[in-house]
Amino acid sequence: MNSDIKLIRLPKFKSLNSPFESAIKIKLLPNSKASQTTIFIILAILIAGAITGGVYFINENKKAVSREFFSSSDVQPVLKNIQTKILDCSEETSKKSLEKIGVQGGYYNKPKYYFDMKSNFIPYYYYEGQILMPSKSTIENELSSYVNKNLEKCLETNYQNFEITFKKPKTKTTIREKEVNFLINLPIKIEKDNYDVTFELKEHPVAISSELDAILGVANFITETHREDPAMYCVSCVGQLAEEDDLYVDILKFRNNEMLVIISENHTASEPYSFEFLNKYTGKEASPLTILNETAPKPG
Repeated sequence: MNSDIKLIRLPKFKSLNSPFESAIKIKLLPNSKASQTTIFIILAILIAGAITGGVYFINENKKAVSREFFSSSDVQPVLKNIQTKILDCSEETSKKSLEKIGVQGGYYNKPKYYFDMKSNFIPYYYYEGQILMPSKSTIENELSSYVNKNLEKCLETNYQNFEITFKKPKTKTTIREKEVNFLINLPIKIEKDNYDVTFELKEHPVAISSELDAILGVANFITETHREDPAMYCVSCVGQLAEEDDLYVDILKFRNNEMLVIISENHTASEPYSFEFLNKYTGKEASPLTILNETAPKPG
């Protein structure tokens, strides 16, 4: 951006190290890794068919020798390590999905109107008279899409000469107050020396502390305000909404007749989390930045 960028902070200003870093903290739902130390609980349990924690045995090599191989004391520690890696990847990928859709305004896949930043893009929520903000369900689907397409990148396909095959994961995401929930399904097959075992990570729950729900509420208020008058913002209204959830709203002059809105928070984890989108005006209406500058406090 050029040197004439104007910054308006609502309702209060606090310096953030990087608006593109995540401010989310992972925690697991009940019945997940915290209370079940081995979700794939080694083959002795797999063979018995009594799998806990949402992982269900689907198929095993019917040969007794195969059962003996995977239940051996030498193999079980390897399976446990594979299990840990898969669970860690599920959490890590869920976290990264929130980071990505934050800097891309709720999207993983490009919408119709966006500004290309090469490494990422910023969507338009208002574009010359059009209201384009995505619905909450759309954003949930975008989060799921990220997990489905990126989970396997984190996973190893070969571990100590065990070949691991993953089918395409299926994820359901729900944005709730103060957190985002993921339910991940992932079929897995492990092979070695002509022996194989197949099972599934089934509806594995991961919950991430996040103010995304509150952020979307503020973004929706700002966007919907354009229906009445695209050149006017209720500064005190936006400030009150943000303050209720300890959020920060930054409005910056972007390009000609465009504004960048950044809604951020830094209390759900040690790193700040930012959500960004653009508004584009025709130039015929009065500039919202001019009106905001009359009442907005100077940056601290």
